Amino acid sequence: MHMRLFFVLLALFGGITVSRGQYGGYTADSKTAGDAVKAAAFKNGYQYLITFEETNAGAINVNKQTNYLVVYVYQNPNNQAVTQRAHLMTPDSVLLKQYSAKPDNLGRVGTAAVSRLRFRTRNFNGGDGDTRPVKFEANPKATIYVFYKKA
Repeated sequence: MHMRLFFVLLALFGGITVSRGQYGGYTADSKTAGDAVKAAAFKNGYQYLITFEETNAGAINVNKQTNYLVVYVYQNPNNQAVTQRAHLMTPDSVLLKQYSAKPDNLGRVGTAAVSRLRFRTRNFNGGDGDTRPVKFEANPKATIYVFYKKA
């Protein structure tokens, strides 16, 4: 009887230990994913531009003739609908639709989901300068890493 109780308590304690080990794991998984993202980007010739920590939005000015790599690292424990995109910040709805992009799902690192978006800018027409504003959106919140390299 005592032996059976011992094994039941051992199994119960083991289950509690495993569940406690998984609780709060997103922070560590997110860091691991971020480190892997940076290593892969640098290996492919990209330079680091900026990180937006756990946010629903971010924005940068993109340069002409440049390749951009945008990586979203996020937590989605309930498998809710994920909305992520990048788009040119413009009041013109035709241009907004034409210059919008959605990322590809790359997979998971533990509890951290990872998706990637790549785009290339071309020469900008008109005399509005050499940069254009681009907005990144994420729902649920994500850490957004942005890298670039000249085309």
